[in-house]
Amino acid sequence: MGKISKNKVMSILAISLLLISAFPVILAETQEGSEKLADDVLYSRYMTFHQKSEMVIIAMDAIIDLYKENSINTSELTNLKVKLNELDAQAKIAAQEINRDEFYAVVEESRETIKSFRDIVKENDVEGQSEAVKTAIQGNKEYLTGLRNETSEVKKGIYFKAIDNRLEKLEQISSRLEEKGANVTEINEKIDEISDNRSNISEESDREELKAFYQDAKEDAKELRELIKEAIKEIKENE
Repeated sequence: MGKISKNKVMSILAISLLLISAFPVILAETQEGSEKLADDVLYSRYMTFHQKSEMVIIAMDAIIDLYKENSINTSELTNLKVKLNELDAQAKIAAQEINRDEFYAVVEESRETIKSFRDIVKENDVEGQSEAVKTAIQGNKEYLTGLRNETSEVKKGIYFKAIDNRLEKLEQISSRLEEKGANVTEINEKIDEISDNRSNISEESDREELKAFYQDAKEDAKELRELIKEAIKEIKENE
């Protein structure tokens, strides 16, 4: 029979999130001291949430339609779908108003709503459930791809802001170390190297180019941390 397992629908939902993972944890690392960047990150999280919610709702509609065709009562499932739509709207408002607690509370409630829908579906054994969901997802592929691309572009923009924010802070750290008498030649050379690499990526860069930059920048960051530690040690020794 076509019963949907716990991960059946969710595995389909996860596909569109794969591209987003190309823009790594540097976002979280660079929020400190940059309120505007943190605000942008919150709204990008809403976009990810919205993207997932829209795909779930398409899957929900497919199941509801199938149940109707089989003369199965869909009132409870329909109410859960409506609730998820309402939660999406609430999450958007919370993100726009930079209300983090409200946003994450709504996200958690949406998870419970999806779980409730899934649990009801698991209790039934209606033939064709999985096929109905896959067909619905495929039929809305263009729309879902558009949402994915829009989310990806926003995250790219935030990623670039995060990089530029970090480079600016590194330059400030170098200046302060130099003022205190440290030799910052190697530090500045490494910062310049990262800046040059940054100038080679843009909004048009693909996933592989961004991934390559990130890997190089991660290694450069390790070297910079050691150079900064040495500079601080030099300052203390000369005090």
